[in-house]
Order: sequence, then structure tokens, then C-alpha cells
Amino acid sequence: MSDFGSILKDLRNKRGFSQEAFAKEIGVHVTNLSKYERNISVPSLEVAKRMAETLGVSLDRLAHGDNRAEATIDDSDLLNLFSKAQKLSDKQKETVKDFLSAFVLKADLAQKLAG
Repeated sequence: MSDFGSILKDLRNKRGFSQEAFAKEIGVHVTNLSKYERNISVPSLEVAKRMAETLGVSLDRLAHGDNRAEATIDDSDLLNLFSKAQKLSDKQKETVKDFLSAFVLKADLAQKLAG
């Protein structure tokens, strides 16, 4: 968890939280949050879970920063939809994949024809 503090700070900033607002939201003192972000202190599992939930990321992403989708998808609404789609039935997932494939193919063709 050596990068925990920098990951936490980066995610907090990307979500538009000040230290004060985020600390209040997760129920810790801003001094403690500052220590977490500077890797001086490590939060309890309970606090880390609240952080992840508030930031809308997995605990694994918060702790390790190795969630590829979140690292490459900047649009939080799109990422949220993909996360929800993972909970669909296999048949529904295939429908979503087919739709996305067709949409992307159409967009690619339109771009090639325009340029």
C-alpha cells in the first residue's frame, strides 16, 4: 500500500472533494485524512471501505490502483454503466456487447466516410 496516499488524493481530487468535505463525508478528522494522503498513517478497514464507497471505486482500486477500467475510462457515468452491466445475466451482457460493437462500428464507418 505504498501508493495508497497518492491514489487516495488523486481520486479525491478527481471527484471534486476538498480534504475538509471528504473527511466529513467519511467521518474522520481532516488531520487524519491528511496523514493518510501523505502515507504517514493507514486507515482502518472500516474507514477505507467508507472512502472507497464515497469515491465510487472498489477497495482494491483504492488500495492498489490496479483497476484497469477505472484507470482508462475517464467518464464516470460510462464506468458506472459498465459496472452495472457486469451484474446482468449472461444473455443480457451479450446484448449489451452486441449493441456497443454495432454502435462503435457505425461511428468508425461514419468517421472514415467523412474524412
